[in-house]
Amino acid sequence: MTEREKQIVNLIKENPLITQEEIAAKLNCARTSIAVHISNLMKKGVILGKKYIINEDPYILTIGGTNVDIQGKSYTNVIRYDSNPGMIGISFGGVGKNVAENISRLGISSKLITALGDDFYGNGIREYLKNQNLDISDILFLKNQSTSMYLSILNDDKEMEMAISSMDICKNITPKYLDSIRKRIVNSKIIVLDTNLEEETLRYLAFLRRKPPLILDTVSTKKAIKVKDFIGRFHTIKPNRIEAEILSGISIFSKDDMKRAGDYFLNKGVKKVFISLGSDGVFYMTENEAETIKIPRINPASSTGAGDAFVAGIAYGEYHDYSIREATKIGLGAGILTSLSDKTVSDQMNIKNVENIIKEMEI
Repeated sequence: MTEREKQIVNLIKENPLITQEEIAAKLNCARTSIAVHISNLMKKGVILGKKYIINEDPYILTIGGTNVDIQGKSYTNVIRYDSNPGMIGISFGGVGKNVAENISRLGISSKLITALGDDFYGNGIREYLKNQNLDISDILFLKNQSTSMYLSILNDDKEMEMAISSMDICKNITPKYLDSIRKRIVNSKIIVLDTNLEEETLRYLAFLRRKPPLILDTVSTKKAIKVKDFIGRFHTIKPNRIEAEILSGISIFSKDDMKRAGDYFLNKGVKKVFISLGSDGVFYMTENEAETIKIPRINPASSTGAGDAFVAGIAYGEYHDYSIREATKIGLGAGILTSLSDKTVSDQMNIKNVENIIKEMEI
């Protein structure tokens, strides 16, 4: 679509009953010009019929956490039980929000379901998300509740020493609420979930009939355990090594151990397994192949958000029916691009830059 056509489609999405005269007035152009654009949009199949029904592009729906990230970076080795000189930054993050924003930046229609408090930070995040080309029409904005917060401490190597996550507001994303917007969920091409959601909510989504492929980010060891009993209901999973050990009950010290863990998940019903190995790359596995892709050493600005970008990358690959190897490369490229930025979502995130990273670093 042309820029003018995109503007017209956005106005129709906001008000399906809008007239050509009203569109022309808002865009400061002639009604006859709008009529030509609408005729072209109908020929392209973007608008269906004279009632301005929008034929939406296939979209990826992300359901998960959004929070305020407070990150402290120590100038030297972190000394416990002491005050460490360093710098502190505040930004908007959360696994669900980061994944959804990265998906949008990669050029795919992206929708986000999350929960925010009607407080200073929640209102700030809402305004931010409105400007990121994300569909946030089903986000919960809750009065008298605090927006989630995530506090992390990085050492002088820019690796996380520890973090505290306050995500209680996600308890409001209930099966009852999701059932009220069930069509939006089952009509998505792919659903990405994170384990900041309650177990009953994850279970509800995992056992939906005729559901799209579910991609699961296990988030952390304590939260991953929520899905242990029904891990096979997810199409794709992305644990790190420790989370994979907890979910499979298999200690992982070698590639053979990773294959045994991968076999465990595949036998449970998972179709694609990605085990994050940090700076050593990613191990991936399906019933037909298993391999590790290593990444070159880099000097990261921050490791925060790289895992979320990886998940967005493999979702991009799934959306475009890439092989698991190619999807892994897109995920790694997106993760590296993010780690080179001091933001949880890189301003440079787009598919061209990701492909350039893959080429330049020979991933």
